[in-house]
Amino acid sequence: MANTIEKIPEKTRWEIATKGLTGAYIAISNALKQAVGQDKFEEFNGSLWFEAGKGAKDFADTLELAAESAEDIEGITHLMAQASMGPEFVFEVVEAGEDRCVGKTTQCPWHKRWKEQGLDMDTCGAGHQRWGDGAVESLNPNFSFKLTKNMVRGDSHCEWVVERKGV
Repeated sequence: MANTIEKIPEKTRWEIATKGLTGAYIAISNALKQAVGQDKFEEFNGSLWFEAGKGAKDFADTLELAAESAEDIEGITHLMAQASMGPEFVFEVVEAGEDRCVGKTTQCPWHKRWKEQGLDMDTCGAGHQRWGDGAVESLNPNFSFKLTKNMVRGDSHCEWVVERKGV
């Protein structure tokens, strides 16, 4: 029985893990919001995701990825999100350059679980913003991150901007 996991195709294992992780966290988020309210939930959720985002530096260093431009940083965040939160993400770069890069996603495991669970709360706005803050700050403090669109708030996609400070 010890090698039974190998009988499950890797793609299927990855899909199961992603759905389990995101589904459980969305359910926990809803329970926490019900217990403490949206403001306290966002305070907790934001600080947790900020810490998670700070792992971007180690991630980039391990893979020897440069973080010199906005486009570099945005690419690292896409890769890290998929590597740590699953393959259900569909990302695209809308604008790319040295000083500014705009990314978007039209499919997201967090949004899928939110819809499946029928929630109407903002489960990821503060978390996504703070994850981006932590990631970008750790990769290159000369840049900032701003979440500009959010699917759980009714936008057709999520969108964010990585931008050099002072530009």
